[in-house]
Amino acid sequence: MQRRTFLSAALVAASFVSGALPALASTSTLGVGDTLPQTQFENQHGKKEDFPGADTRIVLFAVEKAPSDVVNDYLTALGVEAMRKQGIVFLADISGMPGFVTQTFALPKMRKRPYSILLAGKAEQAAFMPHEKEAVTVMQIRQGKITHIGFARDVPALKAAIGAQ
Repeated sequence: MQRRTFLSAALVAASFVSGALPALASTSTLGVGDTLPQTQFENQHGKKEDFPGADTRIVLFAVEKAPSDVVNDYLTALGVEAMRKQGIVFLADISGMPGFVTQTFALPKMRKRPYSILLAGKAEQAAFMPHEKEAVTVMQIRQGKITHIGFARDVPALKAAIGAQ
């Protein structure tokens, strides 16, 4: 009898939680007019950095590999100094990447980049960020508040979204 009660309670709790999580995830995503939360992320060198930084005007966010490649192509061509002048910050959600792949391939490649890449190693760290599948999220920021959110799937679209500030 005790076991059946425990299992029933566990099933009710599991169904409640599984039903509640999508609602929480959808309501926690930021939108235009919201303030970015003040937090820290480690960069590809393991150094903690404030997010958003005091000079942040544009946040680029990528989850999948293809959008990350778009951002890396753009930032490599742009250069570190121009990136700083424009107040661009790159946040990559690497939580879906297997640990072996992250440590063996991804991080060594990222460490060769001349610019900082902030890393969300756990999905909940960046759950507040809006995201479209296979797209770079481009958030324009003014005084910590989001003024525009766009999505880009290639370098020309990324340039246009950044230039639209």
